[in-house]
Formats: sequence, structure tokens, C-alpha cells
Amino acid sequence: MDDSFALAPSSYTAMDRPEAIDLSHHLSHLAKSRIASPLKGMYKYFQRPGMLMLAGGLPPPELFPFETISATSLQRNSFKTTQVGFGQWLWNWVAGLAGKTDEWTIRKWEDEKDKIQLSSALQYGTAAGLPPLARFIYEFTSHVYRPGTSDFRTVINAGSTDAWGKIVTTLCNPGDGVLAEEWTYPSALATAWPNGIKPVPLPMDGEGMTPEGMDDLLAKWNPDEHDGMPRPRLLYTIPVCQNPTGATMSLERKKRIYEIAVKYDVIIVEDDPYYFLQTGEYEHDEALRAAARPKVTESDDEFLKSLVPSYLNIDYQGRVVRIDTFSKTICPGSRLGWTTCNPIFAERLERANESSTQSASGFAQALVGKLLAEEWGLTGYLRWLKGIKAQYRDRRNTLVDALLDISHASLDARKTSNGTYELWTRRSGSLSEKGVVRSEKGAREQRRRRILSFVAPQGGMFVWLRVHFASHPEYNSKPTTDLLGALWEDLAEHNVLVAPGTMFSARTFGPGDAAPGFAQAEEHLAVTEDGDGFFRMSFSSATPEQMKEAAKIIGNRVAKFFKD
Repeated sequence: MDDSFALAPSSYTAMDRPEAIDLSHHLSHLAKSRIASPLKGMYKYFQRPGMLMLAGGLPPPELFPFETISATSLQRNSFKTTQVGFGQWLWNWVAGLAGKTDEWTIRKWEDEKDKIQLSSALQYGTAAGLPPLARFIYEFTSHVYRPGTSDFRTVINAGSTDAWGKIVTTLCNPGDGVLAEEWTYPSALATAWPNGIKPVPLPMDGEGMTPEGMDDLLAKWNPDEHDGMPRPRLLYTIPVCQNPTGATMSLERKKRIYEIAVKYDVIIVEDDPYYFLQTGEYEHDEALRAAARPKVTESDDEFLKSLVPSYLNIDYQGRVVRIDTFSKTICPGSRLGWTTCNPIFAERLERANESSTQSASGFAQALVGKLLAEEWGLTGYLRWLKGIKAQYRDRRNTLVDALLDISHASLDARKTSNGTYELWTRRSGSLSEKGVVRSEKGAREQRRRRILSFVAPQGGMFVWLRVHFASHPEYNSKPTTDLLGALWEDLAEHNVLVAPGTMFSARTFGPGDAAPGFAQAEEHLAVTEDGDGFFRMSFSSATPEQMKEAAKIIGNRVAKFFKD
């Protein structure tokens, strides 16, 4: 086994879990042709005491201009876990945290060789990443996700886009297809497209992609009906707080999709940047909302149990490739994350690193590694994540409240297994009205009488706002995408910028002459058959006042748009 992977922590025992099966037949022609760097054989000698280094072209650390790098960071418990707003200010005052930070320094040289130091962090390194950070990541993955196989590996990457680009070319050949949610992150599709790898959209409901849709598509796959494309053997999914729809997949559904993947020999790529932003179901009633908040004394185990388990946890064959990132929990500019997968795939991904990015930025690895591995530790990072979760819970509630109370939108519940829809409608000056529609047809009829609706996200950053254009007076005379574009432009002219839903469509993705984000293929593929269009709205960075003002403008402009 590669020494760079020998990072098994004492805190994790997986002796009762199987090793991954041999999935090497999934490797692409490119992946199989990659060879190890000729310099790799020397790495094991680099740290040997007394070694006279005449082989490598390594600049001497004495010539690095950086003697130290110092940082001032927020304390790990800077954010309260129960509520924010005034409660956050009170928490800071009582706990003495207002403006309180930690200061620390990374030096060029340290007496302890295992400590993070600039002499090694800023030097050429292995594709596996900085050892102290790599060890922390492995232990974190072991403790938090509890992978179902005993021989999983972690590989540091330069962010999720970097990871996905290497994964898709490692597991797909030109002409292959990638299964993906019908609404998905467009940059993931754009990464695969130039390599001749096209998206194969899967139907979704309020919980994400449907097992029935995936099974049906794969069972009936005929290459002749797909320009000769073989049956897809790679699934790209954002299962938690999905981008753009905000859907979160339950453990039960993950298990069903995993078994379908086993049935058809599909590799699951789990891109999960919003995993720690899970906030639970939305509650409009303040009493219910308060009851749903975690206790102040929420333990690490309670926090982790509140999160839907990763696909890694149910993976007993090693067919899950998980992408994690620090972009949403530390900062996106770090361009730092990691991939978890079976040993065969991990080794090939390291070879891809060696011939491209080599490793993530030494500055980023040093700063993030120092903060997590040496300042906070595992428990400290989990405490930070609890506070981040609370922040996003409050932001989610603010935007959803505003859309319901100010924009007069309706709240759709998730579709149940028997096709039942539960609809909540809030009207200005009245109490909530609740109605249950017992059929798909009935649900459509009730939706046609509305203008705006959405499924409240269980965390993340986005609300997927549905616009019911069937209620528009020009619905029968204008393409729905034209109406969507006109409404989007009207909102932008009134200083509310949202993302048009069509830019996330896996069905219409591809080069075209249309304006970015709008229809590039047949009209009925860009929106639903009911004539509904979508806008993606983010609650991640706007202030509460800005969200409320935006909701007010949306309500006014939509009312005028549909009246005219």
C-alpha cells in the first residue's frame, strides 16, 4: 500500500466492515494509461535522518521569503447553536466572546517534525497533501461519516471542481454519459462536456432524484436511442440541500438508490458541499420552531445524528466516491477539499494530481491545517460546524418567512410515496390554510390557481421558487421560457437578481446561441409540462433586511406581471 495512505487513526475501528470489491473495470482509458511520477520512488527517502539530498530540484527553504505567517481567527464557539440575531449578541456578551479571537503563527521551522511548518508546507510535496492535514481529514471522515468499507482512502484536492474534473475523466471515456438530477449544478456538467461526456437527466421530486426514475431509465436503456451512448455507469448527485432545488435525500431513499447502483454496476459520486448546513424541517410557528432547536448542550453525537448519513456509511462495495470541501465551512478561496473512495480509485486520482495540480496550495493547506489539526482539533471543528448550522438555519427561516408573509407564496410539502401532496397557503391578513390533495391531478389543478410556490429547504443555501405561468394571461400565446425571461429581467431591473432555473437544466445543457441561462433546446424541456418555471434564490449572503426587501419587490412585481 502507498505510504501516503497509511493514515488509519486509532479512534476508528472498522474490522467488522468489508474491504471494497475490485471495481477497476470502471477506470477510463485515460486513467489506465497514467503512470506514476518517476520521482515518486524517492519520496520515501526524503525524511530519512542524515540523508544527503542531491537528487531533487528543491529550492532551499532558507530562500523562502516567508519566515512566519500569522493569523487571527474567530474562536470555535463564536456562534451560538440555538439561535442568532439578538440571541447571538447576548450569547457573545455573556460568554465574553464579543470580538474575541485567537492569534497563532506558523513558523518556517519547528523542532517537532510532525507540526505544520513553512519549510515543508511551501516546498514541493506529494500529491497526497500535507501530512498533518491529511491525517486530520482521514480521522474526521472516519468519525463523522463512518464509511462502510474498511479500506477507504482520502485524497486532498484543490476544491470540488478540481476533484470532480479528475473523477469524471478517471471513470468515464469520451462518449459516455453521466446520470445526474434533472436540475443540477451547471459547472459540474460544464466540466464533463468538453471531454465528450454528456449528462443523462433523472427525474426529481421534493426529496431529490427518484429511485423509480433511475431504475426505469437504466432498465430500458438502448444505446441506439442515445446516439450509441452505452448505459451510464456513473451517477453524479448532490444529495443534501441540493443545488439548485434545496432538496435533501433521506437515508431510506439513499439505500434504494444504492441498491439500484449495485444492480446496474453504477459508481455514485456524492458531491456534498452543503452537508453541514442541514437545518431540519422548516417551521413557521414560533413555538414549534423553538422546540425544534437543539439544546445548548448539544453533544457531538447529537449533532452528527441530526445529519442524514452519507452514502459512504451504507457503501459495502466501495462504489461511492465522496467529494468534500472547506468552501462552505471555512472559506471558498482556500480552494481546498478532499475525496474519499476505494484504494484503486484513490491511487489513480493521485496519479492525476501528480501530472496536473500536484497538490493544493501550500499556503491554504498550512493555514487550514494549522487551524483544524493544531488549534481546534476534531471536537473544536465540530463545535464550529454547529454554530455555522445555526447561522444558516436562521437565514433559511428569514427568507422562507419573507416569501410566505410578504410575497404571498405558497409552501409545497414533499411528494409522498402514494402521490399525496400537502399544500400550505399563507394569505395576507389571514391565518394559514392547509389543504391535502389526494391525487397528482388534483395537485396540478390546485397549483394552477397559484402563482408562486416552493418546497422549504432543509438547510443549505437555496430556495427553488416555482412560478406557475399557467396562471398568466399570455400563457397560451407565448413560450413559457419567454415569460420566465421577461419576469427575470423585470426583477433585475428592479434590483432583485435571482438565477433563472433553466441555467440548471441537465435536459437543455449544451452549447447554444441563446442568452445564458435561458432555453437552448425545445421549449418543453426547459420547464415542467404544467407550464411552471423556476428561479433559484440564495439566502447565504444577503442580510435579513435585504431578503425582506427583495421578497416585497418580488411580490409586487409578480402581481403586476401576472395582472398585465
